[in-house]
Amino acid sequence: MRGVLKEQAAEVLLQRYGAVPWRRDQRGRVRVLLVTSRGRGRWIVPTGWPMKDKPSYLSAAMEAFDEAGVIGDILTYPLAGYRYVRETAEGVLQHYHVTLFALRVRGTLTHWPERKQRIRGWFDPEEAADKVENAELARAIRTFQPD
Repeated sequence: MRGVLKEQAAEVLLQRYGAVPWRRDQRGRVRVLLVTSRGRGRWIVPTGWPMKDKPSYLSAAMEAFDEAGVIGDILTYPLAGYRYVRETAEGVLQHYHVTLFALRVRGTLTHWPERKQRIRGWFDPEEAADKVENAELARAIRTFQPD
């Protein structure tokens, strides 16, 4: 019976991909870009669903474009991952796993798809980690060391 429960739990873990957009400021310090969520306005990194026929890292880069209006160079291997739970409108708890990819920002757009739905902000990694609610995401941001 326990094996069945574990198997069912694995089936309901939904996969998402996210980007940790970053750049260096004029002094050479690393800055991390966060955006607000559409629902509660919490600080998060851009995340989204897998895209058909696209590698996971490109899905993450496309979400960074849509949600944060940034373009750049994304690493093809994962930086880290984190889990979170969200309650649906019907009261069902959904469990998610987000695989994160580092995105070195080369350009920041003034007009992007979700510009009217989100706020974006640049922070040093420690400050960014303090702003996000998810402890696993905060740990990934704190330990992030760009190449």
